[in-house]
This record gives sequence, C-alpha cells and structure tokens, in this order.
Amino acid sequence: MTLPALLALGGVLLLALGLFWPRGALLAALLYLGAALAEALAKGLFAGPAQPALVLGGLLALRGETLLLRPRLAPLRRYLVLLALLLGLFALKALPHDAGRLPLFLTLVHAGAFLVAYLALAVGVGAGVMCALQDLRLRAAPEKALLSAPLWSLRRLEQGYLKVGYLATTLGLGSGMAWAWGYFGSPLALDPKEVSVLLAWLLLTAYFLLEERLRGYPRMGLLLLAYALLLFAFLGAPFLGSRHPSRLGF
Repeated sequence: MTLPALLALGGVLLLALGLFWPRGALLAALLYLGAALAEALAKGLFAGPAQPALVLGGLLALRGETLLLRPRLAPLRRYLVLLALLLGLFALKALPHDAGRLPLFLTLVHAGAFLVAYLALAVGVGAGVMCALQDLRLRAAPEKALLSAPLWSLRRLEQGYLKVGYLATTLGLGSGMAWAWGYFGSPLALDPKEVSVLLAWLLLTAYFLLEERLRGYPRMGLLLLAYALLLFAFLGAPFLGSRHPSRLGF
C-alpha cells in the first residue's frame, strides 16, 4: 500500500470516528492533506482526481471541526463530515495502488472487528426498534407510559451499543479495504460482500447524521435495513459469487 493511500485510509477511519470523537475530524483533515501532499510530491501537482478530492475533503473536515463550539450548527458539522467521508472514499478508489498480501494481523483485526460489530449492533438495533415502537405507542396512548419500559433507558442502551457497533464496522470496513487492495487490486470492488457492508455503513452513518429528526417507522426502517445488509454480507453474499478470499463468514 502506497503512503498516500495509507494516509487517506487512515483519514477515512478517523473521520468516521469524528462523528463521536471531537478531534477525529481535525486529525482526519491532516491525514487527508498529508495524503494529497505525498501524492503531489510523487506524481506532480493535481496529477489525478484523487488530489483535489483529498484537499477538498480535508478543508471540509477542518471547517466541520471549527463548528464544535457551536452546538446549534451540529447538523451542519455532521453534513460536512459526511461529504468529507464520501470524498475520501472517492480518493481511495482513484489513488494508484500496488497489489500485495494482507498481513495475518490485519486479517485477525478484520474478523474480530466484524464479530464485535455483529454482536453490538444486534443489541443496539433491537433496542432502537423497541425505542421507536415505544415512542409510537406512547404518542398514541400517553396514559400507558407507566406500564411501558422507560424511553430513556432504551435510548441509552441503543446509543451505547450502536456507537460500539458503528466504530467496529468502520474498523472492519477499513481493514477490508486493505484486504481488497491486495486481493482485487482496488480498495473498492464490486463484490457482493464488500458492497453490502459499505451500504450498511453508509446507512448507519446517515442514521447518526439524522437521528435528531428520525422518528417512528423511518427510524426503525433505517436501522433494520442497515443490519439486514450486514447479515446479507455474512449469510447471503457467499451464495452470489462473492470472491472473499478468507472463505470465512466475516
């Protein structure tokens, strides 16, 4: 893996962490800009589409980081982080790369991350669905509030497990990109397993971006669809010709 690609991949991972960790966006922006600089030194200024994407993504991430002390603009910050994430993924696809074998350590990290993700998201998604149904029930019949599970406890359970599951999915997806780099010759391949995991990760990202506005069935549907895509990657993709090299379910 080349230095610009490694820096860009680290930036994508840190930017995903930046949805919860305040300084993640700043560090990701520095990695983006460092990747653009390394690519420019190696091949010339703006020699390909990856460099503008990395520079723009880095600047958007920096702007998002400056909004930390303005809580009323939190939706704008999350929107900028999402744009920077998409630009980072585009840059990973556009950057040149050398094929190579994935180290055993990274293989174990990949499998372990998805094991944690499946377990944590099973609890988090279940709690989130219960929370959405409870909210609908209480809106229709507020007098049943004393007989129902408290929303705050369901919400706390949902948020805790969903964050762990999202971070584990991000780590698993990032290590999977490195895997695909050496196996397919590209970090983003049209393989059923990788596509389904990437879509699930994007849906979870959208969930955290829109969680303040999501209610009821849209909230429940987004969570269930994201987890269904992860389950498809585990159970269904191998039957659709997935070329996943490990022959494992992860």
